[in-house]
Amino acid sequence: MACTPGQLVCVLGPSGAGKDAVMRGVAAAMPKVHLARRLITRPTHNDSEDYDSVTDTDFAALQQAGHFLFHWQAHGLSYGVPVSVLPLVRSGATVLFNGSRAAVPAMRQIYPNLRVFVISVSPDVLAERLHKRGRETASEIAQRLQRQVDFTDETAEIINNDGALTTSVASFVTSLQRREEGGE
Repeated sequence: MACTPGQLVCVLGPSGAGKDAVMRGVAAAMPKVHLARRLITRPTHNDSEDYDSVTDTDFAALQQAGHFLFHWQAHGLSYGVPVSVLPLVRSGATVLFNGSRAAVPAMRQIYPNLRVFVISVSPDVLAERLHKRGRETASEIAQRLQRQVDFTDETAEIINNDGALTTSVASFVTSLQRREEGGE
């Protein structure tokens, strides 16, 4: 029996929307889901996703060596998803990674079957989460909330994360399972 092709899934949403929590919940609920570990040119800190911190020089060398399936720059940092995710997808696994809205068109050029999920939250919920996180001042949070980023992708699937995390995870899992069963 041949392996069913897996899924490569880009997860988008504003900082504070709960992308990483939803992704961890999906991975815990589904045995064939893996979280891609990105490489980022920022120091490691304990209050966010797991990633590998690299210098700008090391990132450039890895990029030159073909280490990345996808790479992009945002907010003065470089981000990369390793090409090593492809064997997992080819073996039938689903691989989730935290992506960038601006990079999606280039990602689709490289991997046309990319699925895109957007974790959305209302402005009030987002403001509350950002305040609780405590990484930004009230002024910085207000500026973040005012910044509107247009993103249109007719195939993107929206997961609202205003309520309970378990509800958001269940919605995401249901959508992934529909694709696995050939329902889309």
